[in-house]
Amino acid sequence: MFIVAQIMGILVLILHVLSMQINDKKKIIFLMVLINVFSAISFILLGSLSGALICGFAVMQAIVNKHFESKSGKVPKGIVAVYIVISIIIGVVSFKKLVDVIPTICSIMYSITILQSKEKNIRILSLINMLLWVAFDLSYGAYTTVISDLVTVVSTLIGMYRFDYKKD
Repeated sequence: MFIVAQIMGILVLILHVLSMQINDKKKIIFLMVLINVFSAISFILLGSLSGALICGFAVMQAIVNKHFESKSGKVPKGIVAVYIVISIIIGVVSFKKLVDVIPTICSIMYSITILQSKEKNIRILSLINMLLWVAFDLSYGAYTTVISDLVTVVSTLIGMYRFDYKKD
């Protein structure tokens, strides 16, 4: 199971790098959904219920948000509040040790990230989120995912430079 979990981490790595080099919100969110599916599988295999549940919940959030965005252009703030409450409930139910708080924090940040209309804000929040996941992944032995997280941090910084800060 450990080897399969590490292979999932390699897939996550590839998708993370791609997602931060795209300047299209819909494509970024689609890749984030795939990232969360593969991450959830990896966490299940490594015995992290909190990580798996939060990643699965992130997939559901993206699907619900897409529905609202296609209807009214944005997700109601009440729905975001529900996401935050559900994230906290998942955190409480799956809590085993202090590090299990990190996925809850990341889930709340993800709720905010996928609602952003500007790609620049998506990249900034994703950067902070990834730095938090590094600590969590290390604690559960998700070593290829840690590499993915760190490469994603670098890729995000490159994307921020290319799209957000580079002056032509």
